[in-house]
This record gives sequence, structure tokens and C-alpha cells, in this order.
Amino acid sequence: MSPPDQHVDALLQDYLRRNQKLQRWAWISLLVPLALFVSLSVLTVRKAKEYDQKATEYNQLKTKKEDLDKQLQEQQQQLTDKQTAINIVKAGTPGVRPKVVIYRPLIAGRVDYALGELGYNVELRSAQGNPLLADKPVDTLSYGCAVSNEDIRTVATALSKANLPIRRIAAAEKNKDPNLIQLISSGRTDPKATPLSMDAISTWSRADRPCPMKPPRSAKIVRGPKQ
Repeated sequence: MSPPDQHVDALLQDYLRRNQKLQRWAWISLLVPLALFVSLSVLTVRKAKEYDQKATEYNQLKTKKEDLDKQLQEQQQQLTDKQTAINIVKAGTPGVRPKVVIYRPLIAGRVDYALGELGYNVELRSAQGNPLLADKPVDTLSYGCAVSNEDIRTVATALSKANLPIRRIAAAEKNKDPNLIQLISSGRTDPKATPLSMDAISTWSRADRPCPMKPPRSAKIVRGPKQ
């Protein structure tokens, strides 16, 4: 091969080497941004999933907080209502409270909780006046002749708020204990009747007359001197 041909061949080989280097650099220049793009895309998707998860957790915590706030408000309202009822009872009916008698063990806890803090003594008795009414829900208050209107209204209100609806309030017919309130199921009470509303209870007043007041045993009749 002549010197000119060798020189041309050397130039061609050098050109091909430079061209291969340029191609490699071109691929590297392309792959690096592509790799960065893929990495950023994967990172973006991962962060988006984390954000969605955090957003879901936040919404769940927010809902739970709202539920707890609602429960707290309801409990505060219940405490306010109970304290109001206690104040009304103390102011309106000073003295001995009538006894409240029930005959259903299943509701004993609810009745005692509703009335105990108001100063009423709740007594559970096993005697059932009419076995045919054993499956009929309690919905009637019967009262003795010495029970005041204020006590009857207070007991009826407290029981109604304890989800024990009162459909009828009437004077006791069998148990004549004058200072007794009974929560019973009565055959005279329509189970389909609408329970007494709070307004109806707050304005309720007995139709019968209270018991005549008996003079205390220590009272004596003073007679004048004999003429």
C-alpha cells in the first residue's frame, strides 16, 4: 500500500473511532436524562400514594374527632339537663321524695340511673300484677294520692329522656300507697298511642284531689275549762 493510501486509511480509522465515541456520548447524554425522568416518575408516584394515604388517615382522624366532639356535646347536654332537673326538683319539691317502684329487672339499671341522682329511691319488686302483660312494655305511671304534680312531671321527664316513653299517667288503682309512683304496663294504656311529649309532661296536672292532710299524732285538741 502506498503512503497516500496508508494516510487515508489512518484518517478513516480515526474518523470511525471519533464517530463511535460521539455515538456513545450521545447515548449517555440520552440515557442520563431518561434515567432521571424514570426515577422522578417513580418517586412522584410513590409520593402521590403516600399523600393519598396521609389524606385518608387525616380524613379518618377528622371524622373520629367530629364524632368524639358530638358525643362530648351530647354528654355535656345530658349533664346540663340532669343538673337542671335536679335544681327543679330541689326548688319545687323540697322534702321527702316518693318511692318509685318497677317490676321489670331488665330496665332497673336505666330507671335507677335516670332517677337516682334526682333523689328518688327506686325499688325493684318481683310481683307482677297481671301475668298477661308480662311482654307488654312499661309505658304507664301510676301515682299515690300524696304524690305531687312536680314529682310526677319530674319522673316522667327523666324516664322519657332515658328512652322509656310514657303514654299515660293515672292514679293508682290497686296499690294505694299514698307516696308511691309505679312504672307499669297497663291494659288500659294503648300501646300504639303516641308517647307524651315533653311539653305535654311539663304542663300535666292531676285531675283528682290529693290525699287529705292528717294531723300529726302529737297534736292535741285543747279544750276550755268546764263551765
